[in-house]
Amino acid sequence: MSLNYRCAHRWAFSAWGGALAEQADELVAPTGQEVTVRIRHCGICHSDLHIQAGGFDMGGGKLSSLERAGTRLPVTMGHEIGGEVVELGPKVQGLALGEQVVVYPWIGCNACPVCARGDDHLCPKAQNTLGIQRPGGFADLVRVPHARYLVPIGSLDPARAATFACAGITAYGAIRKLDAMTADEAVAVIGCGGVGMTAVALLSATTPARIVAIDPDPAKRDSALAHGAALAFDPAAPDALKTINKACGFNIAGALDFVGGEASSAMAVNLVRRTGQVVIVGLFGGEFRLPLPMFALRSLRISGSYVGSLHDLRELVALAQRVPLPAIPLDLRPMASVNTALADLAQGRVVGRVVLQA
Repeated sequence: MSLNYRCAHRWAFSAWGGALAEQADELVAPTGQEVTVRIRHCGICHSDLHIQAGGFDMGGGKLSSLERAGTRLPVTMGHEIGGEVVELGPKVQGLALGEQVVVYPWIGCNACPVCARGDDHLCPKAQNTLGIQRPGGFADLVRVPHARYLVPIGSLDPARAATFACAGITAYGAIRKLDAMTADEAVAVIGCGGVGMTAVALLSATTPARIVAIDPDPAKRDSALAHGAALAFDPAAPDALKTINKACGFNIAGALDFVGGEASSAMAVNLVRRTGQVVIVGLFGGEFRLPLPMFALRSLRISGSYVGSLHDLRELVALAQRVPLPAIPLDLRPMASVNTALADLAQGRVVGRVVLQA
């Protein structure tokens, strides 16, 4: 298909909570370090549902507002972007037309100490994220503001590599916050959606610890067992905490919460042993509650983890090129089915990761 690089066709919503509709926008020629990428694949993330809704549940009846944080309608979502370089700004070097890349979407201000150390995703002034403040990957073309945010993927599967930009580095970044574990220890993965399933696969390739998958969906538990988990449990089963702890010899050293809800975070804290680590990743919402003396009495370490850095993405791509990683299920769908795909994700009908094909 021949593309007009001066016109981008996007799937965007024009009202918070509204459906996405196709629109065409003018795209001027790239300047400076800008790059135009023809989108081949774009993954759908659970956070897209929060973006579409306009904010996140902060607990206590409070809702964050993306509009107050600088996001303006209409919004073209999509931050797991993979595609082909089709235009280069006049100052771009070291990147070739036709190169297959994955796009790092978490773009900071490039002027603060946080960005200077390479943590664009944690920039306190971030107003440039592709798929939130800037048009993202639910489109045929995307304009990337600087060539450094493109990571060549070589011979990797382009559909799978696209998911590295969020699911991959989110799981990778959370795992890196855990101490090294031995084969006698266990690590719990709570929530086995696309990101949790990615974590199961990465853990199976990077740690000897037993991986314990926890999810209410039997299909997701079965998939986790097929992709590296040693044990799988339903968190809603009677006496689930006691059953899981007993099966793991009361030696769960770390828990990764990819739900980020009140029930999941409470389960994570009650699963880990004394001196255990809990990393909260998911954005489902609510409030975290724990009696303050328990932090000291159990020597708990509880931290958050938000996606990952550009360096993490480069490391993950290099790891995938070096070591065969367990391939989590991908549900490939045409870009025009984006509204149905979002609804399926909201209703829990997705195993693995949905990836749209442009």
